[in-house]
Amino acid sequence: MRRASRAAEDEALARFFHGLSDPTRVRVLRFLLDGPKTAGEIVRHLGRHQPSVSSHLTCLRFCGYVEARRQGRNVLYEIIDPDVRRIMEKGERYLGRNEDRILACRVIGAETD
Repeated sequence: MRRASRAAEDEALARFFHGLSDPTRVRVLRFLLDGPKTAGEIVRHLGRHQPSVSSHLTCLRFCGYVEARRQGRNVLYEIIDPDVRRIMEKGERYLGRNEDRILACRVIGAETD
């Protein structure tokens, strides 16, 4: 299999991090760091409408951040990939040292390209 060009890899990596740029998806992933949760538990935790949460869960599942499995009448969502778990945990540690700088950045959040 041919390796993607460096530019294509950069684009894919940017998309990976873009998937983590939505606060709702980050909240879902942080909630799942504690272990598998049902869709209903996630909806209640977020305090959002089910269709909105479902859309975010579909995105997270499709892109491989989480996996879903049926357990009786419920669907359980969980972080399976240890790299996703480590990225979230490292992000939390990084934020602990740099939160003021990140929140003050005028570029992040204003980007359209």
